[in-house]
Amino acid sequence: MREIAVAEALDELLYAIHFGETERIDDREMQLSGVDVLCRHPETSEAIKIDEKAATSWASREISTFAFELSFLLGNKEVEGWFLQRERRSETTHWLCVWPRTEGGNISDANDIVRLEAMLIHCKSVRRWARRMASKTERGLEDCMRLLRNNDSINEINWAGLRILISRNLPEQPINLLIPKDILRALSGKMNWQLSR
Repeated sequence: MREIAVAEALDELLYAIHFGETERIDDREMQLSGVDVLCRHPETSEAIKIDEKAATSWASREISTFAFELSFLLGNKEVEGWFLQRERRSETTHWLCVWPRTEGGNISDANDIVRLEAMLIHCKSVRRWARRMASKTERGLEDCMRLLRNNDSINEINWAGLRILISRNLPEQPINLLIPKDILRALSGKMNWQLSR
């Protein structure tokens, strides 16, 4: 599984070197509440709860954005994605956005990952930034999501200079907000890393 391979690479290349003591969460309930790793912030020493998000489908090439999930289908029901999560409050304090890279193939184990880029971003920082962006446009995120979900002829919407798109080719048909890496890097402060084996 790609997520396990990424977790192993992060344990080796990121947490062991740049963080103090970390605890990878195996408890199903904690994982469902959005926590993959418990640790202390490298700069502030505050206790943080990290939800690891990796762009594993794009491991064989460079991409300049990260997809933040707004909603997806579970059967015939639309479910709020991890970026919004108003229905069920997440325990997550930080997202670790990860871009794993291979030599051109897919990820089958941790050794396939030759390098990765990672950015630790406080969830509130990204959501505050998105609210500021929303104030610059007349159409809300919910309106964009509704339009994409209800109109099969539209697969992408430009929103506040960003792209919102639906992946109709996947069974869960996720709707994602694509945020450029340079914005995420700025939001992460000094908490971004280029890691390689």
